Amino acid sequence: MTEKIQKGVSGTAFVVNYSRAKKVHISKDTYADLWVTPGSIVLWNDLATSVYPHDDLTLSLRNRFYLERLKDFIDKNENPVCLGVASGFSNYPFLVEGKCSFVEYDLPNIMEFKRERVTQWMKEGKLPERKIAYFSIDLNDEKQRTQMKETMRQAIRDDPSFVMMEGISYYLKREALTDIFKILREVQEKCSVVAFDYWKPDSMEYPVMVKLTEFLEKKMGFEEQDWDLIDELYIKERTGYTEIESADIAKLELMYSETRVFQGRENKIPAHFSVLKRV
Repeated sequence: MTEKIQKGVSGTAFVVNYSRAKKVHISKDTYADLWVTPGSIVLWNDLATSVYPHDDLTLSLRNRFYLERLKDFIDKNENPVCLGVASGFSNYPFLVEGKCSFVEYDLPNIMEFKRERVTQWMKEGKLPERKIAYFSIDLNDEKQRTQMKETMRQAIRDDPSFVMMEGISYYLKREALTDIFKILREVQEKCSVVAFDYWKPDSMEYPVMVKLTEFLEKKMGFEEQDWDLIDELYIKERTGYTEIESADIAKLELMYSETRVFQGRENKIPAHFSVLKRV
């Protein structure tokens, strides 16, 4: 089964967890190592040699960003619902405490594999018991997004919701991303939030991004990827939302790490992060 999902977006999901596992003191993802495969280690080492050696720092900071904001949301709200859009092999449900329900969406092969493994690990005591609903979806498919809206509506009801879109905005077609925000506006209650990361229009000019694009095309099957790059204006135009937090990877490094490798232009993937509140 593992071999079937090593390509494309699915393949990157394994590498993400190896990066999180390498710097647990930053990521705070104490279960990331469960997802690490021999193949993901080989691919990570190839990435470190061919592109840059700081993927562990980048993805651990990214994980920490979402984790801290999710914890804060759960602490401040009653009966919160957390929805992971393109959840991959993330472990957020197991890293937080409190009464919270979880719903995750991703490609069919990822969801099937994740459901099987999580169920097995909970039975074995490797993961704490959590109730998680898994839904398969191709986010670029309009009909499937309509179905996602209904499952979200049923899951949220009148409760406050925290929607997490981690590492996905730049892979989507623009019309798909815009439609997702429209769906969220329709299903979320006021004071709910959407947290996501994105790449700005100048991102592909960064040295690391040039190498990363070539690597993804050769090693991961992202042939002629048309990245969706967005700016602050696009975020401001999301009707029904107001931005309550904005940060980039350099700011997160100052917050959560003693390193300073992302304070310049040369060594970083220029990821930006945003938290929107439903108004």
